[in-house]
Amino acid sequence: MQNASHELRTPLTSLRTNVSVMKRFDRLSPEAQRRLVDDLQGETRELTDLVNELVGLATETYQDEPVQEVVLREVAERVAARARRRTGREIVVDADSSAVMGRPGALERALSNPVENAAKFDPQGTAPIEIHIRDGVVEVRDRGPGIAEAELAHIFERFYRSPSARGLPGSGLGLSMVHDIAAAHGGTVFAYNREGGGAVIGMRLPTVPEEQQWAPRPDQ
Repeated sequence: MQNASHELRTPLTSLRTNVSVMKRFDRLSPEAQRRLVDDLQGETRELTDLVNELVGLATETYQDEPVQEVVLREVAERVAARARRRTGREIVVDADSSAVMGRPGALERALSNPVENAAKFDPQGTAPIEIHIRDGVVEVRDRGPGIAEAELAHIFERFYRSPSARGLPGSGLGLSMVHDIAAAHGGTVFAYNREGGGAVIGMRLPTVPEEQQWAPRPDQ
């Protein structure tokens, strides 16, 4: 749990900031009040889910979350909205209608980690962080410092910390969670340096054929 503190720190920091804003709640506009309450509710849900996932990871089990059809674009939109709020960065989602059979909470965590990392390792960056999804291949693309070639083979190892990351908050647990969640969904992970600068971190997941995807009836 000491090594996992990085994963807990992000939602706790956001909660602390929002609680400070609550001190002047009566001076906020109704719209700002609504956003603040929504943020607090979202962060507490995120923290609860994260604690459950860390316990599951530590015990090599997973949340008792039912498997269902999950549209990856919807997962990406939720992750992007939360990351925009937390970091102030532009997060662009470019996704097709790929759907997988999986656990939505776990998949959201697997996508959230590389997005948060992209912002953390490029704090002064102005280029958008991109979430690109095609045929079950999910990529998080950034224009940050990239990854040293010698480190590419190790970044998904549990508790691995690159020399360049040791001065930053973190435990080296986040990307190992991406690996474990992708594997639990029958997928694989990958990472490489992006042409023109930056990195791409992602996963390949088996999709539900389009003709088998659930679609609501017109009266639903």
